Amino acid sequence: MIGRGIKPNVVTFSVMVNACAKRWNFEELELVLLLIEKEGMALSDHTYKVLMDRFTSSGKIDEAKKLVLEMHDKGLKVATHLYNLVISGYRRLGFKDGAKSMYGEMTDRSIFPNADTYSALISGLCKAGKMGLAMTYVNMMQRKGIELDDVMFNSLFDGFCNKGMVDEAFGVQVMMEKKGFAADLTVFDKIVSGLCKLNRIEEAKRLLNVMVKRGATSKITSFTTSFDI
Repeated sequence: MIGRGIKPNVVTFSVMVNACAKRWNFEELELVLLLIEKEGMALSDHTYKVLMDRFTSSGKIDEAKKLVLEMHDKGLKVATHLYNLVISGYRRLGFKDGAKSMYGEMTDRSIFPNADTYSALISGLCKAGKMGLAMTYVNMMQRKGIELDDVMFNSLFDGFCNKGMVDEAFGVQVMMEKKGFAADLTVFDKIVSGLCKLNRIEEAKRLLNVMVKRGATSKITSFTTSFDI
């Protein structure tokens, strides 16, 4: 094009960016972005979204965060789901501070978090064993009228069980049932294990009876050897 005296435009560069992104060719993509900057061209909303999807999918979360801030600087609308991409990316990499920082960024800019935002934050904190902070976000979310879903319930449940916080895990299971989510038998399995470790045998027996009524006879063999039911 240049050899024929044809000047590339926004469409030209969008096609080039899409081609590089689809082939996961980040080295070539960097060259294209530098060329766009040199030509003084502006990326379209669609191109930003393509770049962010590829960056977050490949673990280049810091680069995706820079794009979000760049969109703000250029006066482009940044939707909640773009923030969610970055928050989820940080969560997958275990960068809890990065996820919290992006949450703060979006609220500071009056971009409203949704259920997916809180799900990413809560699951990441539960995986890291930060149950107090996870519950802070749960309370914050509920004050905004957003309800817990089964994914969040399971994240909280596993987090409490992994920390040995059996009472809190049992509370999550009760809340889960009240909200109409049928807890998986593995949920009861983990609580019974925790109760046995704490020598709270009577409570473990009561939960075992619930498991039996729900058809878990094949799952209780390991527990019947622990105490006489």
